[in-house]
Amino acid sequence: MPKPSIAYAAAHIFALENRLLSRDRVERMVEAPSASEALKVLSETDYAAGVSELAQPHDYEELLSGEIQRIYDFFQTISPDPEITNLFFVKYDFHNLKVLLKAAYQGREEDEFLIDSGGTLSLDHLKEAVKEEDYTQFPHYIREALEEVHEAMSFRVDPQKISVILDRAMYKHIFHVCRKKKNDFLLEYFKLQADLINIRTFLRVKKINQTFEFLKHLLLPGSELGQDFFFDSMEESVEDIVDRLASKKYSRVVEKGVETYLKTGSLSTYERLMDDFLLSYVKAARWNPLGIEPVIGYLLAKENEIRIIRIIMVGKINNIPSQIIRERLRDVYV
Repeated sequence: MPKPSIAYAAAHIFALENRLLSRDRVERMVEAPSASEALKVLSETDYAAGVSELAQPHDYEELLSGEIQRIYDFFQTISPDPEITNLFFVKYDFHNLKVLLKAAYQGREEDEFLIDSGGTLSLDHLKEAVKEEDYTQFPHYIREALEEVHEAMSFRVDPQKISVILDRAMYKHIFHVCRKKKNDFLLEYFKLQADLINIRTFLRVKKINQTFEFLKHLLLPGSELGQDFFFDSMEESVEDIVDRLASKKYSRVVEKGVETYLKTGSLSTYERLMDDFLLSYVKAARWNPLGIEPVIGYLLAKENEIRIIRIIMVGKINNIPSQIIRERLRDVYV
């Protein structure tokens, strides 16, 4: 079956964008007096069928899990290049591998944090492979990462090391595909993302007074901010990183995020600003009908939409005031 053309995919996506959650509908969910009432607002949208199947509001993750799988299935049919769009779904594979491997090496049962939808590899396949220690059917980039994990764990079982190895392997794969496809738009997107994640990691390491030797093993590959940048920053105050990054596109994220972090000790504002910045980068290119940008934009818009719904539902179930929920929300795409 031939792949859809970029023009066909873009036209299809433009039509679907009108069905994304609007700012007004998100606000109505935030102002709803309860989780049940928030779901009623959601039932006026494309989520109606999923909402109707929920036994109670606390089961909202079933709705979101189903939507993630639906998005993955949709992009397998509409994407002009699934190898590129799958870069946004491999994180579910790596997340599940982290959970399964940590459980296996620590001799405990898997926990509830497994994600059974949206990955490029089925959860049952992952479970069986980890149980049997047979990774021959996995893509090479996963096999290599698991071999590195096995070697590292042969010296000492360290759950954090498992996460570090898999995170670095995932970004190595992502940048390999971006360069192989010569997709400058995505390459820039993931470089910006890696920069911002590495800055967040730097802030966390500084907070616990660890050394650069500790930090450098946590840094993701592909970041434009090299190890020398962070080595120098470790010798300075946290405030100094704001000035050092003043010329970057994401300077406002760092400035406002660090300012709030120093006042509250929380990185939640930084993470919200990071998500909004990356979404704005994609939104700025969404009208290019000759590139894959509109397709990626819609994919990230759906991810963002699911994140918004989750924040609202968690807030409503825990009786968090509407104003606080609103402060935690990401921007909408449309």
